[in-house]
Amino acid sequence: MSTQQKWLREQPGPASVAQVIDEFEAMARTGQRSQFRPLATGFIPLDEILNGGLRPGELMVIGGPYGVGKTILALQMARNAVLSDPHAKAIYICYEHDRTHLLSRLICLESAERDTNGGSDSLTLRKLGKLTYSPIEASGLISLLRRDRRYVDMLRTIDSYADRLILARAGGTHTLQDIQRWVEDLQTPGTSQILVAVDYLQKIAFKHDRYMDEDELTTQLSHGLKELALAQGVPVVAIAAADRPSLKGQRMRFADLRGSSALQYEADVGLVLNNKYDIVSREHLIYNLSDAEAMRNWLVMTVEKNRAGRNTVDMEYALDGAHFRLMPEGAFVRERLIDGKAVLE
Repeated sequence: MSTQQKWLREQPGPASVAQVIDEFEAMARTGQRSQFRPLATGFIPLDEILNGGLRPGELMVIGGPYGVGKTILALQMARNAVLSDPHAKAIYICYEHDRTHLLSRLICLESAERDTNGGSDSLTLRKLGKLTYSPIEASGLISLLRRDRRYVDMLRTIDSYADRLILARAGGTHTLQDIQRWVEDLQTPGTSQILVAVDYLQKIAFKHDRYMDEDELTTQLSHGLKELALAQGVPVVAIAAADRPSLKGQRMRFADLRGSSALQYEADVGLVLNNKYDIVSREHLIYNLSDAEAMRNWLVMTVEKNRAGRNTVDMEYALDGAHFRLMPEGAFVRERLIDGKAVLE
């Protein structure tokens, strides 16, 4: 194990301030500063609210209604991490989709990012499906795209991080111990930081010899992910499912997530996504129907908990659902939203 890995995987126990200062100085002398540098999510103003991004040892929990864009956000964060830092790695652990589907999402995202032809060259799942099953094309999809000059830059971008973005298909038997092992395998010399994304938290297998209700199980899993973040010196992003009754409400809150009390305690950052159309005050919808319809393509991202800075902040980001991406440049919400803000201590 390298010296950097020993520092990142700090052992529990006491240390004097003098000892910690010596460790800080030793890390600086050897150029190991990644533990002090936040890993940017790639979204503004979210990174400003988080004072630069996520730090090693932090747990971010993302909640929201079904289909609002939680997977889009988490996968894009993982992609942003490896795209912005050539020495960073990310692992996306998914209990919901297979690796081929996640790759298809990345292809759609990258094609839209680099489309200079007014959107006509951007790939969608439908377009990819037609290319994959074309009766006149015998080669694989990627080989086909590589021969198309419109997608050369897009594939070059994916190639730049393809070895450092790991897509892990998880099933009903994969536990926290499996996730820990996968993360340990990524801790190789030369790696600056590792982002771990879990989609989603409540589906992690947990072995126990007695009955546990959902709240108790979520408590154990969220505690385990926080311990993983601290022990491995990595930021962890976890998607959390909502309680069924809350799905009928108009605006979802962090307290609506399954096992919310444990999540509120363990999470360093709590984000909740809502479709803007669903939660904006009705006064903004009545008088301008065209603007109201446009709000369906915007997400409101609410920072309900933030141990590193401000919380109870509402931001909005344009959603390009066809290409599985959020526009990275957002803004603070100006309109009045339904429901008062919830404050988590």
